[in-house]
Amino acid sequence: MIQLRYGHNSTIITKDLIIGVEIGIQSPDEFIPIIPKYVACEKSAWKRHNLNFCRILSEYGPYGINEAIKNSNIKMIYDPVYRSPMPYVKKESILIYNNPKSVFKENFLNSSKAFKYNEESIFDLINDLDIDNIGITGSYALGMQYENSDIDLVIYGEKNSELFYNIFINKSKIIECKNIFGGVFINGPCIQWRRGMYKNKVYSWIGVPENIASHCKALDNYNRIEIPNKVMNLDIKIPEGQVSALLYPPCVKDANGRYIISFEYNAGYLFYRGGNLKISGLSNDKMIVIGTREYPGKISI
Repeated sequence: MIQLRYGHNSTIITKDLIIGVEIGIQSPDEFIPIIPKYVACEKSAWKRHNLNFCRILSEYGPYGINEAIKNSNIKMIYDPVYRSPMPYVKKESILIYNNPKSVFKENFLNSSKAFKYNEESIFDLINDLDIDNIGITGSYALGMQYENSDIDLVIYGEKNSELFYNIFINKSKIIECKNIFGGVFINGPCIQWRRGMYKNKVYSWIGVPENIASHCKALDNYNRIEIPNKVMNLDIKIPEGQVSALLYPPCVKDANGRYIISFEYNAGYLFYRGGNLKISGLSNDKMIVIGTREYPGKISI
């Protein structure tokens, strides 16, 4: 039985051959919440050993996750804490559970495999970081990558995440501009803050706390979580430079001390930049939440 959790974006393969990534939120002890990404199929570009896997996640965000859940046949379990059916898998049903840090060390730092994937450019990006707090996820973590696969990095801790945020903005190039992420509307400047091109290779990254939601007091204890259920449209002011915005889930405080939380990571850079924002989300006097499957919400400058 799995005892510890590795955190957001860790790759998981269930005994039913569903491949997914962990969602970095608190949950009942016997379960891990996942986003299903692939299911076993007859023919596909994604292969692991002798098996083919078809991608069922068309996009991240509430709408894309809902679609993937339906196509995976995961049995949803209602969780009253989140006021929602959740894509939980029992720990006992997990076949493979990859620690992103261990996978990164094995496939990119191990001397015998150092340039196994011929991706030397990765070391230019991470040279100034604490190497022990870097992980790899996605297809590279599963050995399912092909020529055009992104390299998906997991950056642990506030210091590493803020440093990598600035490195990535300065070194990578914009490859797309979006303002809708699976139903969540995020209207801000187009910057390549978490997915971009560097030396002809596409990289993406996500900041993760050392422990599940440990950067966000409103979410760090499962038994004390109180998700609002009332939709409100609000004008708020967020003090700039709160590094907790760069960890999943982005979590900051507004000028009045209320928590602002997004379960869609792409809102993180607006939270980090701060300033006056318009937000539509689930709200009470303690927090405002966007990025849920029940009400994706929106945020804009």
